[in-house]
Amino acid sequence: MQRTTAPRLYNLDLLRLVSAATVLCFHYGFRMAISGEGGGVGFPELAPVTMWFDAGLLVFFVISGYVIALSAEGRSAFDFAVGRFARLWPTFVVCATVTALVLLAWPVPGIPRPTLPQWLAQFVLISRLAGQPFMDGAYWTIAYEIIFYSWVFLLLAAGWFHKGWRIAVLAWLAISAGNEFFLHSEAVTKLFITEYSGFFAFGLVLFHARQRFDRRAAALLALALAWGVASTYVVEPRMVEQYGVHRAFWGVGLTGIAATGLVTLAAVLPALPIRPALAYGLGALTYPLYLLHQHIGYAVFTRFATPQNRWLVAGLLVAALLLAAWLIATLVEPPARRAIVTASRRLKLPVFSRRHPA
Repeated sequence: MQRTTAPRLYNLDLLRLVSAATVLCFHYGFRMAISGEGGGVGFPELAPVTMWFDAGLLVFFVISGYVIALSAEGRSAFDFAVGRFARLWPTFVVCATVTALVLLAWPVPGIPRPTLPQWLAQFVLISRLAGQPFMDGAYWTIAYEIIFYSWVFLLLAAGWFHKGWRIAVLAWLAISAGNEFFLHSEAVTKLFITEYSGFFAFGLVLFHARQRFDRRAAALLALALAWGVASTYVVEPRMVEQYGVHRAFWGVGLTGIAATGLVTLAAVLPALPIRPALAYGLGALTYPLYLLHQHIGYAVFTRFATPQNRWLVAGLLVAALLLAAWLIATLVEPPARRAIVTASRRLKLPVFSRRHPA
């Protein structure tokens, strides 16, 4: 959104790209050697460091909470929904299509070949709603983002988001902790993003705290941080199950502290000495780069890499992904977004179009 490019947010644009790069390093530098999805090629020497780089996802979630709170300011539910759809859908469909074509050309052992029904299901963004798997393993986070947006949309439509966001955050954190410690409902986990709600909530509260910092804001930040750190231990058994790796106890919690701390610094410190257009342009690479990198990367390593040339392949791959991300961010997303916003004006529904004061 244009308003997210205010000078104080250029740091967040750059941090988003850095976070995408860390997730890329996690997949190539850690996961690939264990899963074998790179055709037996990997970078095990990087694993002691890159196994912690999944923390980039936590940074994404905190930034999302912050930016969505900003994006919802003074907007109707309809305008908010159109803005999010225009931001996500065109790039998502293009990246899913590119991924499908690459996987068809260069199959990856362990990853099913794409099918027509699977590709068509990507058009609804959360393909599992249509009974089809994601086209790329990284798409599960997009599903959680959409669920978060949906809750914000409903609160905006009901007129509760701007005045009742504190109650919403408290209820969300309480539901999350109650489910993970006592209820253990898979449906509640998915519906309320209970494993990562602390990070979304921290970003949302941080945005409001920057406008008005008081004891209530400080208490909510502390609660969101506390649940965010606690939830890192909730999901850590998944790391052990998937990869057979036991990470240091202190380091697991530190990932949550680092993620919230980095976003806080990026939001409150003066903008870095970089041209605004460059910062925004680099930030715009994040979404397509994230969507493209995982399975396409595995396909490239499987098809072309050997233990001898793996570093060269990695360098060329990252350069190609950045180029593809730039082409999509500059040639696809802007005109598609404008077209969707223009078309939405003919569909505007009065019940979702009322603006509520902040």
